[in-house]
Amino acid sequence: MSFRIRLSWNRHKVFRALGFFPVAFTLGLMLWSAFTYAQSVIPLIGRSSMLLAGLCGTLTTVLWALTMWSYAICVFLGPGAPAGLAAPADGHYTRVSTVNGTSRSESHDGDSQHYADGNDSEYSDDEGPLTEEQVRRAELVYSITVRDNGQPRFCLKCNGPKPDRTHHCSVCGSCVLKMDHHCPWLNNCVGFRTQKAFVLFLAYGWLYCVLIFVPSVAFFFWEIAELSDDTEISINFIFLLIMSCVFALALLMFAAYHVYLLLTNTTTIESYEKNNYRVEARQRGTRAKYVNLFDMGPRKNFIQVFGSSWFMWLVPTNTAMGDGMRFPISFEGYNELRQNID
Repeated sequence: MSFRIRLSWNRHKVFRALGFFPVAFTLGLMLWSAFTYAQSVIPLIGRSSMLLAGLCGTLTTVLWALTMWSYAICVFLGPGAPAGLAAPADGHYTRVSTVNGTSRSESHDGDSQHYADGNDSEYSDDEGPLTEEQVRRAELVYSITVRDNGQPRFCLKCNGPKPDRTHHCSVCGSCVLKMDHHCPWLNNCVGFRTQKAFVLFLAYGWLYCVLIFVPSVAFFFWEIAELSDDTEISINFIFLLIMSCVFALALLMFAAYHVYLLLTNTTTIESYEKNNYRVEARQRGTRAKYVNLFDMGPRKNFIQVFGSSWFMWLVPTNTAMGDGMRFPISFEGYNELRQNID
């Protein structure tokens, strides 16, 4: 008698399962840092001033809690997936490519089409021509952006329309609304519902590291100056000093970059793969420079992600405006594109 064993596996589930190792490492690092700070740094500060030690301990605890809260939301909250349908736009449209600041026009079935002069990337929508049924389904969801070949955006993997700024994540195995990137340290995507929490996680994490490093390094040198026979500096203390410095510098760069993306209403994907827009055209155009139609100005861009209630800005819950499928566009940028093709 022979037995046949069939081994089947879902690579997305495997990747997600393996992705919890970086999450476990991050959680362990946060717990270790809090324990070491309370055991080694706070007593040193207390030798100089109990009031200062209490203040540093309280601030550090608050920042640790806010960092962990933001991190938990980024890990366990879904970034948002396409759902629901929107009415298609009326009128005839022309695709305007704005990749690398140039475009070239081609005529197809009497319509003016502008195609990109750029290379495909991991998140490119150029996956071959769509069938008539797929085009019909894709046009049920209104979108100002189109695929590289001028057709409506449609995910062949999920077999569904792609709203504006939506991309398919090969690790999660699904489309993500306003996808920024897939973060292995979160084992999740940063998207429409988690962008605010991710920015706050970077900001709170940076402040937490700074608040650990500054008093630690100050009292470290104070201990060196006052070195005596009963003075002991633990390995954990030295390691905490080094790690807080390294992570403070790294988080500062990440936080600054994502604040810039936030204020310009750009995602990480869009920063290196420009959108292709469709614009109502009267005549064929020849060239068009890159314009980000989603950039509404720093203040409106910030409110679009953090919400209009200022007292919720520091809370890492989702307060983003809209549904993640349709976004307001800049009429100045839209008119600028039209002028290039009229």
